[in-house]
Amino acid sequence: MPFGVSQLAQDAAIASLDAFGELQQRVDALVGERTRVFDALRAQGWDVPETHANFVWMPLGPDTMAFARACDEAGLVVRPFDGEGARCSIGEAEANDRLIEVAGAFRGSRGADAGA
Repeated sequence: MPFGVSQLAQDAAIASLDAFGELQQRVDALVGERTRVFDALRAQGWDVPETHANFVWMPLGPDTMAFARACDEAGLVVRPFDGEGARCSIGEAEANDRLIEVAGAFRGSRGADAGA
């Protein structure tokens, strides 16, 4: 059956709804981290579009794959779209800190035009 949902998945969804308070805490934490990362990237000079998702979009153009390699070398996984940019998921604070560091160093190494 296409797009079928198992009984286990249905039970998990109901349990999640029953624990709405905990779910809301996790959503609030994610939104806080997303805002922190977004603000830090903007402060570095990146033209990051506003987001309401669980990721930020880094508009990197031709530097996309180089940025993805820099992230990989720093132990980060981003989803690059060659020639366009990278989707950077919001995760734990430590990983987000590393993303901010890598983005700042990358921008510094590419000059003011990177990500503008």
